[in-house]
Amino acid sequence: MNFFPLYDKIVVTKIEINNKIGELYIPNNENSILKGKVINIGNGKILENGKLFPLTVKINDIILFKDNYNIDKYKFNNTEYFFLKESEIISIIK
Repeated sequence: MNFFPLYDKIVVTKIEINNKIGELYIPNNENSILKGKVINIGNGKILENGKLFPLTVKINDIILFKDNYNIDKYKFNNTEYFFLKESEIISIIK
């Protein structure tokens, strides 16, 4: 399934992070930071003056973002997709 986000929306799939350190398991909490891969991006953010400001994030970028109640999620074929705004991204990992 292909998603084509509008404006400043970004489609991300979660990359599983190993939460086990030695013999200890560190559980995720409700507001944990997730690692994800950018699947598709919108055209950009429309500014107050009507101009389109392009997004910084690119397709295939690896990012960190916070999982919270404001982020829309959709599950399809056992893959969870996150729909967020660029401003909700904490960092791009290079």
